[in-house]
Amino acid sequence: MSTWGIAFISLGLLLVAYHNWLGLAIVLIGLAMILIARSQKKKANKIESENQQAHKDIKIKSRK
Repeated sequence: MSTWGIAFISLGLLLVAYHNWLGLAIVLIGLAMILIARSQKKKANKIESENQQAHKDIKIKSRK
């Protein structure tokens, strides 16, 4: 999704260069897409690390 965000920012900057102010809105949409993608990636990494830790804890308990 962040690739799409970069594409939107590029398109928006191109439109702004040609004095089309709709491009500014498109740049803001692109920035929002990048921020959302980053937050989702952080959440996914956090859940992944929690799952790995839980799996390690289960292995340790099963050895005892």
